[in-house]
Amino acid sequence: MPVKFDPQEFDIALRHLGHAAPISAPAQIADQPMATEEWQRSEMFKVRLITARTKLKLMRDRSDALRDSLQRFRAQQRSVTRA
Repeated sequence: MPVKFDPQEFDIALRHLGHAAPISAPAQIADQPMATEEWQRSEMFKVRLITARTKLKLMRDRSDALRDSLQRFRAQQRSVTRA
């Protein structure tokens, strides 16, 4: 199932990054640039977070669609049984 880019999901994920920083990570000093390896790990974390949130949203949407489909099926079964 292809995943479409949702800018709102991206914004939400980035806002949550501020709260999801690991406790063991050293505080960054404003004057000290982030090492390339640290920056890449940070970027990979952001990508994984956004991907996970997108997959979770797809699972919720699919769950809702399946629930609605089951309700329609049961309604059809009841109408056939009564007829």
